[in-house]
Amino acid sequence: MKNLLKRYLPQESIKFLSYLKNWNHKIYSFRDDINFETNFSDFFIWSNDCSKIEFVAENLRGLIIGKKIEVTHNFVFFNEQGQFITSQKYQTCNFFEKIVLDSPLENPKSKYFSFIHFVDSKTSLNDIFDNIGLNKLNDICEQNRGYTIYYPGENKYSAAVVHGNFGGISKNFLRRVKTNFRKHIYTPIYKFEGRENYDLVFNNPTKTNLVIKIIYNDSDKIINLNIPSLGTKYFSLSNYSGSISFESKLAICRALIFRNPAPNFKGTFDVFHS
Repeated sequence: MKNLLKRYLPQESIKFLSYLKNWNHKIYSFRDDINFETNFSDFFIWSNDCSKIEFVAENLRGLIIGKKIEVTHNFVFFNEQGQFITSQKYQTCNFFEKIVLDSPLENPKSKYFSFIHFVDSKTSLNDIFDNIGLNKLNDICEQNRGYTIYYPGENKYSAAVVHGNFGGISKNFLRRVKTNFRKHIYTPIYKFEGRENYDLVFNNPTKTNLVIKIIYNDSDKIINLNIPSLGTKYFSLSNYSGSISFESKLAICRALIFRNPAPNFKGTFDVFHS
């Protein structure tokens, strides 16, 4: 039957049926088309308590052809409620660039909020692929990733590096990540230690309000976080040993964990994905 459908049904219909088959496990929406003109970004977290934050950005165009191409790295910041704050731009032709980000707010009220990163250039990906003879590719877009470096104190050698949460957010704020009808429970393979302090930070890359239930697996405690679209919320955890689970309508719901968060001058700071 499968071979028969592939033989007689249009390719788009086959893709749609395949998507429906795995509906409750798909991360991205089927309706949002991708092409060479589309940039999608991961969703990164800003910490106001860090002394400095750097971002390691890649020049995808230069990496593809092995030559330096001038690009503009754009950063767009959203506050805790998901509202636009400001943007920053940095021009470079390097394959990789370590960029010191300016504080988006003069008098920040939120401890954490989020940002996206996308690249502009006079040289488009479409031009690059045409020049190397790959002009029949479909459903390909630019995925802008990167690494954020957090400095918890004045020691420039003490920092933690981590990549962003999956986002699928475009430069015009299109949000591809979808919520599912059924809830998923995600349990990090990590044991929280009672002698440490943690900030569990979540951001919402979807078009709708997101509810995340934080479940203490070694006690009866449950915390609910309500996060608006493009917003950021966190929960501080201390004096607890054991595991924690996150329940939500996301296919993958994981926190960015700040262990012994900034300001921290003791060398015990760390940031990692759960």
